[in-house]
Amino acid sequence: MQRRFARYAAVLLAAPLVLLGAQSAPQSVSVASKAPSASTVAKARANFIKDMSAHATALGGGAWTSPGAEHVGKAAAADGTVSEFPSYNWSGYADSESRTKTVTYVSGNWTMPSVTCPTAPYQNSDAFLANWVGIDGFNDATVEQLGTGAQCYEGVTYYYVWYEMYPAGTVEEGTTACINDNVNCPEPGDQISASVSVTPGSSGEDNYALKLTDHTRPRESFSTTATCATATCVDSSGEWIIERPAFELPFGAQILPAADFNQTFFTAGDIVSGGKYSNIQGFDDGPVYDMPMIDDSTSYYLDCVDQPSRPGSLLSIADTSACPTATPTPSGGFETSWDAGF
Repeated sequence: MQRRFARYAAVLLAAPLVLLGAQSAPQSVSVASKAPSASTVAKARANFIKDMSAHATALGGGAWTSPGAEHVGKAAAADGTVSEFPSYNWSGYADSESRTKTVTYVSGNWTMPSVTCPTAPYQNSDAFLANWVGIDGFNDATVEQLGTGAQCYEGVTYYYVWYEMYPAGTVEEGTTACINDNVNCPEPGDQISASVSVTPGSSGEDNYALKLTDHTRPRESFSTTATCATATCVDSSGEWIIERPAFELPFGAQILPAADFNQTFFTAGDIVSGGKYSNIQGFDDGPVYDMPMIDDSTSYYLDCVDQPSRPGSLLSIADTSACPTATPTPSGGFETSWDAGF
């Protein structure tokens, strides 16, 4: 999955952006009469995997930058303090190492949210939501992450469990019936726990263990292991994120709409860095970033961290009180509400 986008500029982006989706809240679409064919399910899932595997480079200063250049020109926040860091495709928190230590464990819990698909004329456009925890991706080009996902495809909703381990793309897990026919899938309300851990390996590599547990539907649970060169996967950050896909095209950036998820939240967000265990806010080896998601023109918030319910109107970035910097709960939890998907 793609890394987070860098801090927004105060002016419109220099690179052209493809803008998909309506600026008003999409309404629900009845899917009771829709039974997608196996070929349609295959197309939907192929799109999900392709878009989530895009490895988009960071968007900063109005242009696409090289991997790892996301924070050039950004003033470093003090260790252990929370700073707002708006993003085009991420919302949530990132703990960023500012020293020579590395992150060796990240975990979090969440309830899988439901999504509402757009209506005409946008019903055939993909809309997405992914909840995940992971290591790397905030300061660098690599990602080691796993989570749940939702997709609206031709008016039908698909739910996923998945992981991504750099340099490979997104891998869908779950039952054969879910993957082939969109039945026996994870569902909204499922209680999810996920973690990524790192241990030293040999020959300049580290070992990664990614584990997701669906406590409601254990058949959706999975675990996997992988290796990555220590010099490549540098383990410099931990993240607790909701995301919409984004990727680079020859004429600019394409950022896909966030599906209407109403509200979602994380609990028990924990991290181990330099051998020290803490929750999101207890991290003191570097800054803690609160990331609200913003629209492509840097005009509106798409969702705000620690927003208990949707406000009922668009939140202007020009309004300094619209989305104040938030701090996770002492137990490492936070919530966010959908404001718009464009």
